[in-house]
Amino acid sequence: MKHIINLMGHDLKYGNIEKAENCRLFDSCGDSYLDLESGVWCTSLGHSNPVITRTIADNAGKFMHAGYCYNSSIVDAAAGKVLGVCGHEGGKCVFLSSGSEAVDLSINIALHVTGRRKILTMSDSYLSAFGHFAMESGNVYKFSWLENDDVDSIPFEDFAAFVFEPGSSSGLVRFPPQDLIAKIIDGIMETGGLVIANEVTTGIGRTGAWFGHNHYLVSPDIVAMGKGLGNGYPVSCVSLACGVADRIDATRFHYSQSHQNDPLGASVALSVLNLIESEGYISRADEVGSYILSNLEEIRRGSEVIKEVRGRGLMLAIEFHSFQDRSIAEEVSEKLFQRGIIVVRRPNQEVIRLDPALTIGLSDIDLFLESFCDIIKGL
Repeated sequence: MKHIINLMGHDLKYGNIEKAENCRLFDSCGDSYLDLESGVWCTSLGHSNPVITRTIADNAGKFMHAGYCYNSSIVDAAAGKVLGVCGHEGGKCVFLSSGSEAVDLSINIALHVTGRRKILTMSDSYLSAFGHFAMESGNVYKFSWLENDDVDSIPFEDFAAFVFEPGSSSGLVRFPPQDLIAKIIDGIMETGGLVIANEVTTGIGRTGAWFGHNHYLVSPDIVAMGKGLGNGYPVSCVSLACGVADRIDATRFHYSQSHQNDPLGASVALSVLNLIESEGYISRADEVGSYILSNLEEIRRGSEVIKEVRGRGLMLAIEFHSFQDRSIAEEVSEKLFQRGIIVVRRPNQEVIRLDPALTIGLSDIDLFLESFCDIIKGL
């Protein structure tokens, strides 16, 4: 592309993507690609999903942008649905445009209601594209569970919140132990801090549950979500439990963003949640994910280059052994791409990641598994 800065991503070399359907991308040269990234992990119900496309078409001509001054029944209905799936009945929501905004607002709400200036998170967590909190290192305490940091040494009373990212692990798909997370949350709650679940990547059915934190039996005070919530349309949401919502209402907290609580974005979010629920896509993500993981494990057992496979639902990672003068992850991802299969390769890591849509067909899954197995045997 002549006029676009390609900050990261694939160069298709021969043509531009002109059309997409479910898990298939079609370029201007007539070639097709199997998208196992779901865009940027966003199209949870597949590209150009007809139900979501119809929702956009029907609502765009009614009331697209509300600004700060207008209420809308569709926004309130969508908020009620979000609160229900989050277990935040009696709470309140804010709709935004991106997951990064949702994480940023969640942190700022926690700082405001607690009066504290620091947050606790895991060392491999991603605190949004804004990153200003991550850069202000004095305000962030990063606990490393992989290096066996001592939980008892954490000064819990200093923190406004624990920001819990339940499994994405900066794209590496690692799941911290449940007993460790329970101990951290107990420490935060006992000292008056809040629990924020960053579900931008792990939410909306991706892990075989509504949210990644559901696997940990956690009841967060705040849930930040995005990506799959809009199925490619830019909408995100912050869901507040009743107690936090009441504390916000009782204080002077101001936040304004141009596309805050837009009716069109809210209508898309409501449609996505309803469709996932009505079609049973969450249990399907669990079943299909288990099928992929078991097949990958079988391939790993017969391979000398695969170190580990990890996954929960349709969020999976394949980690390769490191070699001094070659990158197996780069070779495999490039060979898959040459066969028309797109996967995520984590920068500077020997890891490729799979996040297919919850609607992916088994024939596409088998195509990937057969191609991957063939490539691994040829290395």
